[in-house]
Amino acid sequence: MNLLSKLFHRKAAKSTPGTKTEEDSVSPCCSQYVHVAYRGVSDDRLYLSYKRKWLDVQFFRPNGLRVFCAGCRKRIL
Repeated sequence: MNLLSKLFHRKAAKSTPGTKTEEDSVSPCCSQYVHVAYRGVSDDRLYLSYKRKWLDVQFFRPNGLRVFCAGCRKRIL
C-alpha cells in the first residue's frame, strides 16, 4: 500500500441526518486547507495549488508531491 492510500484509508461511517461524517472533521494540522506543490507531467516544472481541502490531495500524482498546512506552513506530506 502506498503512502497516499494509507492516509486516505477510512472505514465507511454510517451517516445519519444532523451528524458530521468523518470526512467533514478531517484536518491534518491546524487548518482544514492545505497548499500543494507538485511537478508537471510534461515539463517537470514545480506548480503550486493554494487553499485546497485535505481530501483533494488524493487526486494529485504521488511522485514529487509536497503538501503544506495553509495555517502554519508546516510540511505534512
